[in-house]
Amino acid sequence: MRCVKSLGFAALVLGLAVSATAFAADRDQPIRIQANSATLDDRSNTAVYTGDVIITQGSMRLTGNRVTLNTDADGAVSKIVSQGSPATYKQAPADGSPVDARSQTIEYLADEERVVLIERAFLEQQGNTFQGEYISYDIDRQVVDAGRAASSGGTGGQQDRIEILIQPRKRSEPAAP
Repeated sequence: MRCVKSLGFAALVLGLAVSATAFAADRDQPIRIQANSATLDDRSNTAVYTGDVIITQGSMRLTGNRVTLNTDADGAVSKIVSQGSPATYKQAPADGSPVDARSQTIEYLADEERVVLIERAFLEQQGNTFQGEYISYDIDRQVVDAGRAASSGGTGGQQDRIEILIQPRKRSEPAAP
């Protein structure tokens, strides 16, 4: 694995800074990547970061031991896959509820503005928690879909079940829109 120190890498980082991600306020912020090493493959528009990787953009923070970042031909982020023990995703937008998530693998699908948590997945928002082997979170709509992935072919056993904890609202709190 080679450490990247090229103009191609600089172009990738610049492309990341102008790509659309998470929430409106965050997507206008620059992306910062910290890692022990990085490898860039210009032909496949892929960068691999290893060793205590931390990616931040505005209030969004994604961590993992190994992060693979894919861009389109224009340099815009299309997909980020973070693997860790666990990998984590946090975001605290000014106009929404903070999200705190972790799993063994986190897929951030930029075009869909969706985060997919795979294996030992956990997501917390507004004090409510979701746990299972697969959780999909629509960032824009703030919608959680928990359960097994359609292609996973779960066994129907105890580990295929999800657990959800919903906090009661105080009677004076209005329902969220």
